[in-house]
Amino acid sequence: MNEELRLWTVGKSGEVEPLSSVEEMHTEVALEDLLVQNPEMLEPDLTLVGRQTPTKAGRLDLLAVDQDGRLVVYELKRGTLVREAVTQVLDYASALDAMDFTDLTKHIAEHSGHDGIQRIDDFEQWYADDFGGGDLSRLLPPRMVLIGLGVDRDLERMVRFISRGSVDISVATFQCFMSGEDRLLARQMDVQPGGGQPEHRGRSKTVAERRQDLREYLAQHDYEDLFGKVHHDLRSSLPERGVWEEPRATGISIQLTEPDNPGRSKTYFGVYAGHDGSAVYTVSILQEAIRRGGEAIEEVKKSINLTKWPYGPGGLCFSFESEEEWVERRPAVLEFVESVMENRDQAQASREPE
Repeated sequence: MNEELRLWTVGKSGEVEPLSSVEEMHTEVALEDLLVQNPEMLEPDLTLVGRQTPTKAGRLDLLAVDQDGRLVVYELKRGTLVREAVTQVLDYASALDAMDFTDLTKHIAEHSGHDGIQRIDDFEQWYADDFGGGDLSRLLPPRMVLIGLGVDRDLERMVRFISRGSVDISVATFQCFMSGEDRLLARQMDVQPGGGQPEHRGRSKTVAERRQDLREYLAQHDYEDLFGKVHHDLRSSLPERGVWEEPRATGISIQLTEPDNPGRSKTYFGVYAGHDGSAVYTVSILQEAIRRGGEAIEEVKKSINLTKWPYGPGGLCFSFESEEEWVERRPAVLEFVESVMENRDQAQASREPE
C-alpha cells in the first residue's frame, strides 16, 4: 500500500503548516457530483455516459467510454475501499458484458440524460460519430475502476492479483485536505490498470457488409440518385486523404482524421435517406464541423433552417425532399464546408514544427 500522502503549505519566509486530512467526503453523492462535473479528474478524454445505471447486479455509480472506445465501470466509496467493493464492481461489469450489443447500446441510451450526464438518443450512432467507426466490439469487456478516499490492504492485494491477468481492474484514491475553507484533492493510482489484452466477444458487421446493406436499402426505396448526388457534392469538397466514410443503416457518416491525432477520426458530416420519413433526405453537420467552422455556421443559418441532430449533443441537420431543394441549399453548405477545411488546415499547420 502507498504511504499516506501528506501536504504542507509553504509561506514566503519558508515556514510550513501541515494541511489536515479529511477522512470522508460529506456523502458519496458529493464525490459523484464532483467527478461528473470534472471527468478529467478520472482520466483524460473520458466521456461519461451513465450515472446510477441499472444492471441485473444493481445500480453502478458511473459508466464511461474511454479514449479508446472501451466501456469503464466506476464504483465509488466516500471512505476507505474494502474487499466487498471488488465483488460489487465485478458484478456490475459482468452484467454489462453478458448483454448483446443491441441490448447494451439501447440500455445505455435509455438510461442517459440525467444527473449531469448528456442525453444520447442513439448510442450506436453517437459511438460511430465520436470514435470513428461502428465496431462495437471495442466496448467490451468493460474496464473497472474502484474510487475511494483510502484503500484497505486486502482489497489492494486482491486487485493486484486479478489485474495481472486479462481483467482490467484498477484502484484510484482521492485524498482530501482542508486549507482554511478550501478543500484540496490529490489523486493517486494505488493499482495501475492491468496490462492484459481483453478478448473481445463477437463482432459487428464489416464495413463491406454494411456498405452492401446500404446499397440494397437505397435501391429498394429508390433513393440512389439524389442520395448519390448529395454525397458526391459533399465528398468533392473534402480532401482526398484523411477521410473515412462510415456506412450506416440509412446513410453515410463522413469522418476526418484529427489534426493533432491522426490515429483517431471524428464525424463531421452525414448524408441520410429516409432517415426522417419516407422520401426525405437529411444532411447532418456534427459538433466537430461546427467547432472547426466557427462563425461560418451563422451564415448557413441565414439561408437554411437547421434543427437539432437527435443522435448526439451539439449537432445540427436539415432535411429536404427534392433535387431542387438541394440545389438551392448546396452553395451555403459547400461554402461552410470550405470554411471548416480552411480552419482545420490552419490548425494543423500551427501544430507542425517550423
